[in-house]
Amino acid sequence: MRDSWRRVAGLAASIALRRAGHDVEIFEKSTFKNEIGAAITLTCNATLVLDKSGFDERKAGATEKRQMRLLDKETLELKTHVDFTGVRERFGGHAFAAFHRVDLHEEMRRMAKEVGVEVTLGTQAVKVDCESGVTLFKDGTEVKKDLIIIADGIQSGFVETITGEEIPTKKTGRSVYRTLIPVSRLMGDPLTRPLFEGQGSGFCVAFNIAKGIMYITYPCRNGELMNIAVFHPTKPHQIDAEDWNSPATVEDVLEVLEGFHPAWHAIAKHADTMHCYTVGHRGMIPCMTKGKAAIIGDAGHPMQPTHAQGAGVSIEDAAALEVLFSNWTTADRVEKRLELFNQLRLPRDNVTQLMSNAVFYYADTLEQTVQRVRQYYSGPLLAAGLVGWTEQIRKFFYSYDAFAEAEKAMEYKDAADGIPDGVIKHFW
Repeated sequence: MRDSWRRVAGLAASIALRRAGHDVEIFEKSTFKNEIGAAITLTCNATLVLDKSGFDERKAGATEKRQMRLLDKETLELKTHVDFTGVRERFGGHAFAAFHRVDLHEEMRRMAKEVGVEVTLGTQAVKVDCESGVTLFKDGTEVKKDLIIIADGIQSGFVETITGEEIPTKKTGRSVYRTLIPVSRLMGDPLTRPLFEGQGSGFCVAFNIAKGIMYITYPCRNGELMNIAVFHPTKPHQIDAEDWNSPATVEDVLEVLEGFHPAWHAIAKHADTMHCYTVGHRGMIPCMTKGKAAIIGDAGHPMQPTHAQGAGVSIEDAAALEVLFSNWTTADRVEKRLELFNQLRLPRDNVTQLMSNAVFYYADTLEQTVQRVRQYYSGPLLAAGLVGWTEQIRKFFYSYDAFAEAEKAMEYKDAADGIPDGVIKHFW
């Protein structure tokens, strides 16, 4: 559900700023009456931040990722295996886990309520004045704040407000069928049980590269629900299916699974409901801040699912806000702190977005992608390329401590030129 990404970013920022000692209010378009959604993966760099903020992964139904298995679509033969055991221990004891989005939101809402965040539901912002800090809402009311964090999703109405540029959301040409199925149901079927029986939790994947089909499964909610996602070329009638709740049928899924082993078909047949979402993308933003406002999450950096970093960078952004505004007083300029935030976070967020896009839809060669990356990041890159669940990828992303890097940035809060080159570690 598109709102899901927005809520992770907004909730994380509100918790962080409240922990920094400020009065915080969330203005949320949704009423939260019918929260639904699929699963979401958080890696160690994100759970590090949540853990330091009072997150209870058990209440959120964390399901540890133990492995990734790539199976032959026709024979179910194991083609590739990546072992994730030991990832938690290697990266500070923080989880690499899947969550049902609703469970994650509920735990983050508990955290927000516990620290005293005020929430106003059913309120849609339509205009933001970054210089004055005034937000205009759909009902005509205006609210003035010292700091505004915009986290309204990939279809954000405020990208141009922040950047001064029109950067439209475009179609990737790919869509995804998705559903959640009780694991007990799959284990009770002799055709699907062999896929999962005796296996550690994690990704189970199959591809039809020639037809652009990617079939992904992984459990969430304490291992009780299996998340199913089938990426495929967008069909003509799906072009406008921009909401996670857009309806689809099991028959739609089976149609794109021609040539897949019957076990993959059987998984889909266990679904009670099916939804379809058309995947969008947007180009890099040149800045994340303007005046008293900052844009985070999918609103600023919509990610593809390649590295499971979409929610992660949003949570990192929140950690940076907590540190940068922890000792802020009314005598300090919000604008100056946000300039520091932009210098700290834009390289990592933009590079992560570029890498998430690299294989998902771009026709760029590796060399062209690296050239894009070099606009924002001059440090070491991955010798083995930009994709996958390799040990290099894990080190590249998961070793990042958003709090520690923000503390380094704070040493230059009064510097005329901001953070010198080489002070901040964006990756590794």
